[in-house]
Amino acid sequence: MTKQLLFIAAIFLIIVCKGSAQSVVCHISGKVEDLKEKRLILYESGTDPRVNNYITIDIKDGRFDYDLSIDTLKCYTVTLSSEYEKGSMRVADFIAENTTVYITIPAGTGDSNDLIKTESDGKENAMMMRYAAYKDSVFTIYGPQFQKLEARRDSLHKDKLYLKPIVYEIYSKMEHARNTQRDSLRLLLPENPLSNLGAEMEAKYKELTDDFYVDLTKWFENNKCFYSLAEIRKGVAMNTLPKKQARLEEIFLKQYVDYMPKHPYTQEAAYGIAASRLQVGKPYIDYHVRGTDGQTVKLSSLYKGKIIFIDMWASWCGPCRRHAKSVIPVYEKYKDKGFQVIGIARERNIKTMEAAIKQDGYPWLNLLELNDHHNIWLKNGLNNSGGGGFLIDEKGIILAIYPEADELEQILQERL
Repeated sequence: MTKQLLFIAAIFLIIVCKGSAQSVVCHISGKVEDLKEKRLILYESGTDPRVNNYITIDIKDGRFDYDLSIDTLKCYTVTLSSEYEKGSMRVADFIAENTTVYITIPAGTGDSNDLIKTESDGKENAMMMRYAAYKDSVFTIYGPQFQKLEARRDSLHKDKLYLKPIVYEIYSKMEHARNTQRDSLRLLLPENPLSNLGAEMEAKYKELTDDFYVDLTKWFENNKCFYSLAEIRKGVAMNTLPKKQARLEEIFLKQYVDYMPKHPYTQEAAYGIAASRLQVGKPYIDYHVRGTDGQTVKLSSLYKGKIIFIDMWASWCGPCRRHAKSVIPVYEKYKDKGFQVIGIARERNIKTMEAAIKQDGYPWLNLLELNDHHNIWLKNGLNNSGGGGFLIDEKGIILAIYPEADELEQILQERL
């Protein structure tokens, strides 16, 4: 077993062996200024309502009350059902603890005065508010630097220097094209649309963002609490900023791995750390997944001795499905030479997966991640994205991460 796997195994051993959960009843009460609104949606923060179950709360005459009973402290997000259905929504977070949370939802006006407000005298919610204040104070230092870079981006856009010339040319044609023509033009856009100047500017913006979030991690070091654990769990799952990721992992392993070891957020943070180590040349992970017959199987039992492409997709993810369809010709060409594809669909029910398979014609085995039951997306570092994938060799080593069809075929030509 490699040092990497031993390290990860040690984390999970600590989590399994310690601690216990505590049940929570949180009373949620509030008002909505727009009397036409009929329902709220409540879901666990960090989850995706498209694939995870959520709670609906009825609104009557602009008022609502609800008792949320859960097995332990958790962070929740609230929004209006009507806004969720439109795909553009205001949200607010709170911690479900043994107290009352008051929520006020102004009428939507599109300005800074229509934000959803939450209030609570609970200890954990107070810590969340303290962190928000700290974040604002840190941003006062970084804000002018962000504004300078954003002004630079706007200037480059104005002079048509931010993107590659071909991108501006295609966008210009799309403005005057019919809908059917726009789809064809969109396919001509390069995978990386940034010019050299644009890429240089974005690299500076990303580095500044990374520094900003590293400064925020100081709060987690100095304020050991549930909300810090929740933010660490969310941060390591994103895994987009290298310095921030390294600091969060360090803080988690030093201070939080045994703080609330039985809490699911501790487990999920450990998954996020393990996922950050999924790199080309490193071993792929193993996990359980549900078959369409409802039986759970270990993924590795399905592909030993073959080069395998694990394709993680969703019926509601257009780019994922286009990518999967592009792999079909490659699969047909190499399936008898030691190449296999296994799809895993992230869904709320099996019917949506079956309909998508029938429509797109995937010829390979497809398994199901139902309501994130096995945390497969989290374990693979995909967080709330629609999909991704890993090409793995006969020994379980990662050859490529979500390769396009032409890259996939090139690798197979060399190895089969």
